[in-house]
Amino acid sequence: MSKELSVPFFALMAALLLPDIALAQRDAPVWDSYLPRISLFKERKTLDFELTFKKNGGPIEQSPECQMVVFAYIEKDELKILEMAVDKNLTTKNQDDEPLLIEKLLEEKLFVQLETKVSKKVETPLTNSPKTHRTINGGNCYDFEFSFDNVDLFEKVGSLRNFKHSNAVSADSRLSKDKFKLMIFVPVNNSRYATLLPEKQKKFYDFAHFMDSETIIQYFKPLPYNFQFNQNGRDIWVYVD
Repeated sequence: MSKELSVPFFALMAALLLPDIALAQRDAPVWDSYLPRISLFKERKTLDFELTFKKNGGPIEQSPECQMVVFAYIEKDELKILEMAVDKNLTTKNQDDEPLLIEKLLEEKLFVQLETKVSKKVETPLTNSPKTHRTINGGNCYDFEFSFDNVDLFEKVGSLRNFKHSNAVSADSRLSKDKFKLMIFVPVNNSRYATLLPEKQKKFYDFAHFMDSETIIQYFKPLPYNFQFNQNGRDIWVYVD
């Protein structure tokens, strides 16, 4: 082979033999993944949330839309849930025929799904601080709104394995001892859990924090609240801790 052809030839061979490296070098890693805005509005009969999910970096194709899932679980089960979430055998997305993290949590009745929605990327800066008027700039931001009816919450949380309907604070109280929490799950776009995204977007490869191209999890963390039910006749009250 001539000297003139040797350099482009080996460059071409490297690109063909190492497609994963070539793709990984095209995009920056996901270096941020968090909720810069969590707003809770506790109404008489509902819990209403406004959430902003922010992701910096990642493949360019995954930015137009994002899916978020909200789960409920019992507070005392949190450690077990988080331990399962770091098990690679339960979070590797290419195991199409195997039950993964979410299926396992639902099957064991440690999780119950409340709602899932898709949000488009926000094009305008979001006002984050009413005091300083600082805004969230750059990256990919997605706004979500959720409203959970107290009675529906009680029925769904009451179906969890470790929620005890008879476990009250005292004999004279209908305030439940079993507190519950909400988990926010954002799947990577080419996993089985991105069920509401357009097929075109789901076909592109996607990865999570710092080039993890195998995981199903883009974001998986609890909201910073504990909730308790209080039965008042036919009404269900939800207290926030």
